[in-house]
Amino acid sequence: MNKELKVIGVHYFGNATSGMVGYKCVTNIRGLFIMNGGNGGTTYLEGIDSKYYQHLSENQLEELINKFEEVHYGY
Repeated sequence: MNKELKVIGVHYFGNATSGMVGYKCVTNIRGLFIMNGGNGGTTYLEGIDSKYYQHLSENQLEELINKFEEVHYGY
């Protein structure tokens, strides 16, 4: 099971404690999300089958998000 991971949706939210923006990205793998709590921490995988994608670095996860944003938001 090592399907190519893609971001298909992003939900941004404000973190009232830090004043920063966090996000939860929906991927093409059902039940698998790319997360960042908006507290200055890392971007990470959460959910079903995340063990199959743990080899992806934080920078690689961010690049998947960037690709989605370029197509859908123009930045």
